[in-house]
Amino acid sequence: MKVLVISQTVFSKTSNMGKTLTSYFSDFQPNELAQLYFHSEKPTNSDICQDYYRFSDVDALKSIFSARRMGTSIEACDIHDSDGSARIDSGISRNAYKIGSKHKAWVLLLRDILWRLSEWNNPQLLQWVDDVKPDVIFFASGDGAFSYRIAKSLKARLNVPLVMICVDDYYINNRNKSELLGNIRQKLFLKTVKKTVADVDGIFTICDTMNRAYTQLFGKKCYTLHTSAKNRKLELKTNATQVSYIGNVGYNRYKQLIDLGKAIARVKNEKVPHHIDVYSGSISEEYITPLKNATGIVFHGAVSASDVPKIMENSIAVIHTEAFDEETQNLVRFSVSTKIAESLMYGPCLIAYGPEGIASIDYLKENNAAYVITRPGDLEMGLAEILTNRELREQIVKNARVLAIKNHNADVNPKKVRRWLEDIVHGDKRFWAL
Repeated sequence: MKVLVISQTVFSKTSNMGKTLTSYFSDFQPNELAQLYFHSEKPTNSDICQDYYRFSDVDALKSIFSARRMGTSIEACDIHDSDGSARIDSGISRNAYKIGSKHKAWVLLLRDILWRLSEWNNPQLLQWVDDVKPDVIFFASGDGAFSYRIAKSLKARLNVPLVMICVDDYYINNRNKSELLGNIRQKLFLKTVKKTVADVDGIFTICDTMNRAYTQLFGKKCYTLHTSAKNRKLELKTNATQVSYIGNVGYNRYKQLIDLGKAIARVKNEKVPHHIDVYSGSISEEYITPLKNATGIVFHGAVSASDVPKIMENSIAVIHTEAFDEETQNLVRFSVSTKIAESLMYGPCLIAYGPEGIASIDYLKENNAAYVITRPGDLEMGLAEILTNRELREQIVKNARVLAIKNHNADVNPKKVRRWLEDIVHGDKRFWAL
């Protein structure tokens, strides 16, 4: 079976979406996959895929003014394996990406206009797609309307099934409703989305909460596809000394980390660390500067994928957090952070801090798979309790492991993906009914 993966980001060992995609297709051989992606990144993992086509926003812009071919075909010989940063943009293009990452309505509209005017469907790209000869298209959705049109167009060209995966909410919550152009842009975006969904042969969602909401929204049954982690347990050190946070500090998570740092610094107990070690590749000074200056926080910057297990082995607990402000809650309501699967599978004890009604917080609380704190006023007391109670931490780790094996097993979930896609290619949807 040959799968064409269409996504914003490239397969990766480090970025959240890149890691998620990699986990879904770990049961596939590299020659079974090809990827068309739209970000200014280079592939760094030849183990998962060896056939890529990159067509970025910069390529889209250049194609309007130039007759020469745009985009880059990337083969195995061009890939240099690494677990470090895959970014290749710099200067103006990198600054433009920072602006785009804020997902403002005017930026999204401008981007959509750019792609409408672009020559993305140039002969080189279309020839590459034809040469791939996919049996099915796997489309990782996002907030760029252009990507839905591309997925729909290539389905029609290739006459193959189209499957869509949703990992964030871009549809129910209008994150730009307070902006002048926000409602206009959302209306146009949803019109494009629904046209594509009408041609979709199957929809995956990241969690059951999103599943229920999108089944109702699209009028099509959705299927939950949890993120995965390797079935392994870390050798947690009995003399572990730190509490760690590893991952994205955006979506106001940095504010919650600052509150956690202040709270842990106030705990007067020799068994409790005096600070939280934060590891994040976030580049925005909006997040980094406050964290560097915060009480009870030691900011370490980016960390390689190979170092993450070492950090976890040296940790009493690891942290997951979500913001309490209404706007951010709406943005992450249906999301489940990529790192949760690894935290559940590997240990150590997971501490979750965030409001009820958020999918990740509710999921962990319902399954007793983390020590969950849902009120800011309970922070200091909660941290003191969990960080001084070894038996409680060990019980939570046991619960987390059971949940991880059930829903996040990398030995099982990728086989589900293969079976689902094989069934849809062959017109047999018995497995989809499970």
